Amino acid sequence: MLEDITGTLKKKSLDGIFNEIIHSESLGISNNEELRLFYLKMRGKKFYTDDLQTALYRNIGRYVFSRAALEDFHINDNDDSIVSQALKIMTDNGVADSKGTGNELGEMLVYALLEEKLGARKLMSRVEISNNPLSTDSECESIHLLSLESPNGKLSYEMVFGASNIVGDIKDAIDNAFDEIEHIEQRGNKEIKMIEKTALNGFYRQNEIDFIKSHIIPEPGKSGNYEIAYGVFLGYTLGIDPTGLSNDDYKNKVNKRLELDIKKHAAYIANKIQSKGLDGHSFYFYILPFDDAENDKKAIMEHIMKGDVIL
Repeated sequence: MLEDITGTLKKKSLDGIFNEIIHSESLGISNNEELRLFYLKMRGKKFYTDDLQTALYRNIGRYVFSRAALEDFHINDNDDSIVSQALKIMTDNGVADSKGTGNELGEMLVYALLEEKLGARKLMSRVEISNNPLSTDSECESIHLLSLESPNGKLSYEMVFGASNIVGDIKDAIDNAFDEIEHIEQRGNKEIKMIEKTALNGFYRQNEIDFIKSHIIPEPGKSGNYEIAYGVFLGYTLGIDPTGLSNDDYKNKVNKRLELDIKKHAAYIANKIQSKGLDGHSFYFYILPFDDAENDKKAIMEHIMKGDVIL
């Protein structure tokens, strides 16, 4: 994993919150890939979201602020103000569940999953992007840097652009996420220039600054030392009727349905990548079902932005 840039998410923030469906499906693309399907704990035949709300709230300052900004809080003995100031920025950006502001659940989850599950270090979150004067029309939901080590020990790097969509039907979520990715592709050079011109502002440790200068900020006449990849979070409504099922029967039915969902949609995702000419990139997919995707995502973000979570 990348040692030259520190992670921002609290360690093991998502451990114990998500269960993972183990499967053998793959995208079969030319470059690196992940296709992972998670689900939350279930209580009373419903997905239990309180732990997820708590985990995201505990990382709210790390999500909103750069490493340099957090260090400035620390130097000025203002650590106790980080959460309240982060929530103020989010509230100023817009209401809960407002896409493009950083206040939407998918925007937070793609950041958290890319950091913890993929090991790709945050460069900018959606909140930071939305407040960046160079990011006009950007649809990136987070920007990360991933290190990859080949069998001979050689390191290479990927700039991972985040995209997400949470909607009732999983196929709609896939389609909407790829619409977003296409928009990012069309703006590719502008996104890269934004990062090259502003990335250093987010760091304060000298080793991190040196690393950014070496790998992201190009020398005159050269380009940065990385490939472009996409990290995608998809949320959807599971849609199982619990009527007449015991809790255990419902859990078993959920597991079977999830195994079917990943098998059914892996080929659909792979076809999207190929048909849209995106096979030159690595893709990392993280998928999570909800009881009611549209309502749940809004309720979760409202709780987080009000600080109405269990600590």
